[in-house]
Amino acid sequence: MSGVDARVFAREEQTMLDTRYAEARSEIERNRLIENGQSGALMFAALAYGDALEENSLFRTASHLAKLFCIAAVFIIPNLLVLHVLL
Repeated sequence: MSGVDARVFAREEQTMLDTRYAEARSEIERNRLIENGQSGALMFAALAYGDALEENSLFRTASHLAKLFCIAAVFIIPNLLVLHVLL
């Protein structure tokens, strides 16, 4: 391989690597923007949830009952699983 061929090959390889780098960089930037948007939406949802709890007593009661149900499920389901598997 002559020096000219090596330079042409190196230039093609560099072009390919530059293209790959640009694509990867744009994908990383896109994912960063998506994650920033998701964090903003999460903050908005938390604030909206708090406002809804203050305004609506039915929603507050339903939320409290759902919390109690989840706590009860955490304590009851493992016990039922142990009873089912061991007995």
